[in-house]
Amino acid sequence: MPLASPEKSKLKALYAVDALRPLDQLDPAGGLIDPENVSLLVLLVCEVPEESLALFRKQLMLPDQLRRQVAAREVELKHHLAEIIRRLESMGYEADGCVERGKKTGLVITEVAERENVDLIILQRRRQRTWQRVLVGSVADYVTRHTKRPLVIMPSK
Repeated sequence: MPLASPEKSKLKALYAVDALRPLDQLDPAGGLIDPENVSLLVLLVCEVPEESLALFRKQLMLPDQLRRQVAAREVELKHHLAEIIRRLESMGYEADGCVERGKKTGLVITEVAERENVDLIILQRRRQRTWQRVLVGSVADYVTRHTKRPLVIMPSK
């Protein structure tokens, strides 16, 4: 049975979407929350390379090229965000969105959740192999450890 808000006001949920996830796999809360009871703030994170990576990349490209590359990625994400919002609205959700820059996706998610004072954070776990989680880390693990907000982690399909 889907969760309903006790005061009849909508829950404000941050839906952090992996930009690589196909639109047909978007599934905020997997039917646990009725679309009429939630207002989604869709978040896409435009990752800015870490300093160590930037130092490596500086040998391959000039800093201005790197900045242009990040800015171009941000524009791509804004176009993709519009597609995501259209898809969610067609599923019956009220949705708004934003693209935020940051070095660590998990940190950006927790900061936006605090800034926007959301009632719930919704994540969809990626399919990662163990070695990938060890080397790169898991956004879901980071958010779990660093947020005080209720969190729903949906399994990947």
